[in-house]
Amino acid sequence: MQSAFPFVEVELGKLRPPTDQHRESINPERLGALADSIAAEGLHQPIGVRGPLEDGTYEIVWGHRRYLAVRSLRWLNVPCRIFPADYDPLLARGSENLQREQLNPVEEAHVVQLYLARGIARTEVARLCRRSTSWVDQRAQLLKLPPDVLDAIREHGLPLAVAEQLADVDHEPYRRSLLYDAVQHGATASVAALWRQHYLADRDRIVTNTIKIEQIIADREKYRLMYPCDWCNEATPYEGTRTVRLCTDCDTQLQAAKTAATA
Repeated sequence: MQSAFPFVEVELGKLRPPTDQHRESINPERLGALADSIAAEGLHQPIGVRGPLEDGTYEIVWGHRRYLAVRSLRWLNVPCRIFPADYDPLLARGSENLQREQLNPVEEAHVVQLYLARGIARTEVARLCRRSTSWVDQRAQLLKLPPDVLDAIREHGLPLAVAEQLADVDHEPYRRSLLYDAVQHGATASVAALWRQHYLADRDRIVTNTIKIEQIIADREKYRLMYPCDWCNEATPYEGTRTVRLCTDCDTQLQAAKTAATA
C-alpha cells in the first residue's frame, strides 16, 4: 500500500515534528552516529510525512531521528514519502517505529496504549504491531508499574521479568535499592523473585519502621541463589555463573584436567 505514495524532495524547513512522537527521548550519541552514517552513505530510508497541511508544512509520520540527523548536517532538502494530509499517522507511525526504530518496552507500551484508547481490539493491535496478543497484553499492563520501575526499564534496560517481580515491593526506598542492585549486578528473574519473597516476609516490620532498610539490605545476601562451581566447587551467586554444554568426549577431558589440577 505504501508504494502508492510518492517520493518527493521536500525542503527541510517545511517539515515539522510529529504531534505525538512514540520515542520518549533521543540519545544524542546515537543521533550523532546516525548523522555520521548519513553523511558518509546517504539516507537509505526516506522520511514519512503527511501533507501539505493548511500552512503548507508537512508533519513527520516516521523517521523523526533521520530528520534530526539531516538537520544537523544542514541539508536543504530531504527525500520523503508523502502521505495525504488526512492520513492517520498512528497506523503508519506505529508500524514503522516498532519494526525499525527499536523502541524500548515503555515506548512500545505507549504505542499499544494509543491503539487501545481508540477502542481497537487487542487481536487487531497485535496484527497492526506484528506481535502476539500476549505481547500486547504485557505492554498494556506495563504502564501500570511504578515510575521508578519504568525508569529502570527505560534508562537501564531492566528486564521485564525482573521489573514485574520488583514492582510488587510497595515500599519505595527499599524498592529503589532493589532496582539499583538489579541494574548494577544484572539480577535474573529468579533472584528478583527471592528478593520479593524476602520483602513480603518482612513487609510489616519495614512499613512500620521497626526494622531499618539498611538491615534488610544486608540480610538480603542470605536470599541469593547460590550454586557450586563445577570446577572449584565454591558456592557462587547465580548471576556470577554460566551454563556450558559439552559433548561427552570434551566433558571427559575437562574432568580429567580438573582431577589433574586438584591432585
